[in-house]
Amino acid sequence: MNKEIKYALEYHQETKHSQMSIRLSNHYLDWDNKPKPFKFYTSIPSTPLPIDFPLPDLNVITMKETNQITALENPKINTELLSSLLFFSSGITRQIKFPHGKYYMRAAPATGALYPIEVYVVSENIDGLHAGVYHFCPGEFSLTRLRGGDYRQFLSEAAGFEQAVKNSPFTIILTSLAWRNAWKYQARSYRHWFWDSGVIIANLIATASSFGLNTKLITGYIDKFVNELLCLEENKEASIVLAPIGIGLSEQEPGKIQHPSRFVPDIVPISHGKEVEYDQIWKLHDASSLNSTDEVRQWVHSIKSMQEVKGIKDDSGKLFTKQIEPIPSNSKPLSEVILLRGSTRKFSREPITFEQLSNILYSIAEPTPSDFGEKKSLIDIYFIANDVTNIQKGAYFFNRKDKSIDLLKVNIRRDMSGYLCLEQSLFSDASAVFYIMSNIKLILDKLGNRGYRLCQFESGILAGRIYLSSYDQKIGASGSTFYDDAVSDFFSPHAKDKDVMIAVGVGVPGYRSKPGRILAGKFSREELL
Repeated sequence: MNKEIKYALEYHQETKHSQMSIRLSNHYLDWDNKPKPFKFYTSIPSTPLPIDFPLPDLNVITMKETNQITALENPKINTELLSSLLFFSSGITRQIKFPHGKYYMRAAPATGALYPIEVYVVSENIDGLHAGVYHFCPGEFSLTRLRGGDYRQFLSEAAGFEQAVKNSPFTIILTSLAWRNAWKYQARSYRHWFWDSGVIIANLIATASSFGLNTKLITGYIDKFVNELLCLEENKEASIVLAPIGIGLSEQEPGKIQHPSRFVPDIVPISHGKEVEYDQIWKLHDASSLNSTDEVRQWVHSIKSMQEVKGIKDDSGKLFTKQIEPIPSNSKPLSEVILLRGSTRKFSREPITFEQLSNILYSIAEPTPSDFGEKKSLIDIYFIANDVTNIQKGAYFFNRKDKSIDLLKVNIRRDMSGYLCLEQSLFSDASAVFYIMSNIKLILDKLGNRGYRLCQFESGILAGRIYLSSYDQKIGASGSTFYDDAVSDFFSPHAKDKDVMIAVGVGVPGYRSKPGRILAGKFSREELL
């Protein structure tokens, strides 16, 4: 079914936002049935993770060349290191009290602060942890062992005999609990699976790199095998990406292991009432799944073939070109940058500098260590500059290869960026708003329905990098949804045939906020429920 791309095309068209679709929607939020943000197993005990973990001090965000990052000669692979990776990608950094309840904010943002992404670990024996398959709970800051034994060989085979999985001490796997985000965003929430996992991955890669650990993102695998390994309930939760950490540092050769028996342990219900099912989500997810080793290998080969195709530079409508001017600053440790992050709720309308904009653009110029973006990205970057020093107000395209910006339109009203982002004034007040776009039809023709996942996922990773680079420079950022076709029309003819994946506004916050804190192990299950 992956090659029958009508599923992705239909889903994308049916879930577009327009002025009419927003105004005619009769959807309302049932607050009494709001999903809980944490997954708890009812009859499997959890084990607390160490909270005295090392901090990622090396700020990889500001490095102009990735070869400045040196791998550690004898890294200590233990639960303390694993705890740091888990915390700085998805741990709790803030507790905010509202009249209708408490919010537990995390290291990476999530659409609507609903946190649909769950985290699992498949590990060999490491210091402080037996080999097994584990679920990570950021609330309790604990691991629950779902299966005992070293399943890296099985996971490698599910990913087309991917060597990085076998050669790494552990692999972190992200999944989505669909209802948690669909409660608010309905069928469109399938897009958010990949946005929300992408920003987590941006933090995870940065944290791993800070420790000198190599990572590779794997999106080509047999979905059913991975989902069963993680004991996921069908049509409720599904895997998104595999991320082996510390490639080449495994101390044990994984042995052959039997196909895991299927079992789904009981969990505490995430809602008090009935969960609403959105068939569009699972229709596309099933149609974009890979079902055999041959399918995985063919799909990965398709990606490699596409990566070899030389892009055609589009100069249509270009008014002038300017090179970006990134200037590495005396940055704070990566751990402090991540703790500073929080989606900005008010911009001051003050300008950001061209150097700050350049640093953000540079941070999203480099390829992603993955099976889909090592050589060439699937994504194009457009932005509206409302108030950036030393460049004209207008609409721009960012040439990631030669690191330059092309002016496409001038005399843009400041409220245009807000209008495109569902008429939200926050994005009119932003100094610049990025619109991350992709030629979906072209990618689907090459990669099938699964290419749709990649477009959304890579966009989420780039959004996560924009957040990190912004907060590293003491400016704010906030993600947004948008009027789909209006964004494409606005940036055309240059963006002809492209669709917007995600939008991110950046600017000077209109208020001062306190940094987050390391709240690992601070909350009990009773408090969180």
